[in-house]
Amino acid sequence: MRAIAQITITVDTDVVSSETPPENPYTGQLWVDISQAPPQTKVWNGLEWLPENDLDSLRRAVATNTEQIGDFQTTAEGLNSYVSSLTETVETLSNDHGVVEERVLEAEKQLSQLEQTVGGLTLEMSEQYIGGMNYVQNSAGLNGITDDWIYSGTVTVDSSTDTKNNTSSDSAFVLHANSYLYQTITGVVPGRNYTVSIRAKKTDSVYSSYFYVKYNGGKYLYLFNQSSAFGWSDFSAVISDVTDPTIQVYAYSREASLYLSDIMLTEGSIPRKWTPAPNEIYTSEVKIDRRGIEVSNTASSQRTVITNTQFAGYYNNEIIFTLNKDETKTKKTVVDGELTVGKTKFVPMPTASQGLNIVILD
Repeated sequence: MRAIAQITITVDTDVVSSETPPENPYTGQLWVDISQAPPQTKVWNGLEWLPENDLDSLRRAVATNTEQIGDFQTTAEGLNSYVSSLTETVETLSNDHGVVEERVLEAEKQLSQLEQTVGGLTLEMSEQYIGGMNYVQNSAGLNGITDDWIYSGTVTVDSSTDTKNNTSSDSAFVLHANSYLYQTITGVVPGRNYTVSIRAKKTDSVYSSYFYVKYNGGKYLYLFNQSSAFGWSDFSAVISDVTDPTIQVYAYSREASLYLSDIMLTEGSIPRKWTPAPNEIYTSEVKIDRRGIEVSNTASSQRTVITNTQFAGYYNNEIIFTLNKDETKTKKTVVDGELTVGKTKFVPMPTASQGLNIVILD
């Protein structure tokens, strides 16, 4: 018996073009649907006909992707702008930080200067407090040439307009040719600093004039020593190694006139504005120092002097009355009323022509 079999050959590449789908399709079969324009190629996936390559989906996907890419690009551009803004902000902050840093450094510098200034003020105030007393008696000649000073030659006192305009005391000693002037000061405290200062003027450039301080028995500290002339000038020096309580200030002029004023010796290491010694008061009408009191009246040429050696009244430098121990001397006396001398009373009569009534007292 011979067997007979039927074989069906299918060509996968067959494409059916029709308005209706082919019958009994196989998986992967292609069908060109000509019922629409343009025709569309479809493939059988075993369950249904699907567009070959699904161009619409691809188009939709592409459109969607394009839209998303546009949105991304917009976002990216926004990010770029934001990053740029952040960069500028960072740069600005960096610059501001630099400015702030400079300001901080400047503030620190000023603070340091302020601290130094405060320290300096503290030191100066402290020294002003401990060293404001002038140890030099009659330090500008406001009371004439007193016995506080030892001098030789011709030494006078000047209170001219030039002196008043250039000194704090309005007065000055004048050392004429070959004259010296000095004062010995006691009572300074060893171990402390002292400052000596003066204001001086030299009239001519002939030979030398000088001012020095002698201390510690034999040390010399010159404030100036020169032959050339100079106008009103300030000189000062600090004595930092005092071991002896005695200090001497000494001035000399060989030929030219030497003006000396506002002489100061104070405790501390800072020159100070001139002030008289603590027990001295000088005004235009009143002079008070360690010797006593002098009250004057320039208009009437009168003055009254009270010291430890005299109690006297002057008129044009002539003594009018004086008290000497238990005796009072007077040049002229006017009594307006009764006068009693011992047991005798002198009583003026009502009129001058009637004379004087003398009464003997019991």
